[in-house]
Amino acid sequence: MLRHSTTLTVIGFLLLFLGLVSLVLNYVGVDIFFLAWIYDLGVGVSFAIRLLMVLIGFTLIYIAQIDWDREDV
Repeated sequence: MLRHSTTLTVIGFLLLFLGLVSLVLNYVGVDIFFLAWIYDLGVGVSFAIRLLMVLIGFTLIYIAQIDWDREDV
């Protein structure tokens, strides 16, 4: 296992949760107050950033949960 797998998992879940919640709330016209600056960059850019948050969150969770010692490379 990675030395900091717990930290990566927590960061991944936070990014995933914030990205998904901000995407859903954005569809109904609400923004999370500390992510409101993202919407000022433009609609397309803000959607891309929120989508990247979700994808990076999934990636961090996946990487943190792999047992690298048992993987055959």
